[in-house]
Amino acid sequence: MNVVIDIGNTVAKIALFRENTFISKRVIDPLEVIDYIENLVFDRGIISNVGNKNLEKKLLAFCPNLVSLNTQFKFPIKFAYETMNSLGLDRIANAVGAYVETADKNSLIIDVGSCLTFDFIDSNNCYRGGAISPGLNMRFKALNNFTENLPLLNLNSSKPKLIGLSTNSSIISGVINGTIAEIKYNIYSYREKFNDLNVFITGGDSDFIIPIAEFEKNTIFAVENLTLIGLNAILDYNDK
Repeated sequence: MNVVIDIGNTVAKIALFRENTFISKRVIDPLEVIDYIENLVFDRGIISNVGNKNLEKKLLAFCPNLVSLNTQFKFPIKFAYETMNSLGLDRIANAVGAYVETADKNSLIIDVGSCLTFDFIDSNNCYRGGAISPGLNMRFKALNNFTENLPLLNLNSSKPKLIGLSTNSSIISGVINGTIAEIKYNIYSYREKFNDLNVFITGGDSDFIIPIAEFEKNTIFAVENLTLIGLNAILDYNDK
């Protein structure tokens, strides 16, 4: 049994895999991770951490069968990226996850989380890079922080209108519809350049933009656990 621990900016995701089969997942506060895994039975595990080095050190000391992902690991894909040392571990895991799902295919991975990231892996299973822009909540915060009068809003389940009838609804329209437009433009641009492109949408806030998958269901896939799938594959690949 493998355990995969993905420590993000605000939450931690902990998943169990039996070989390549996803078993379960919990999303918890990072402060609860050690108490949670204390009750798990697993043979080995991997940690992906975007910033909580303190927790990472405690986990490695607590569980000697855990390893911490870094760019020196062996990967089942190649990389053509100029600054590997600064490449986010979540972006690496997403690329490997896309490879697991559809090897030998051109794939664009769109992760809608704290940041909005676009990552491309080509049909030769080579990671080529992508783009990073602010995520949905970051856009809401920026409008509040860098203006005098605009309120701080949060994501909600209501579908945004195209034409906002109030300041609040105008902000929601601008942030969510603007993000959807950015995503659609990137999909269009990549498809102009690369044939037979598969698109994977993942990330904690992906529910808010999933409706864009409805217009081409055959080539746009919502894969909630893509990062975790990639991390498990990396763990297996380095245990050979």
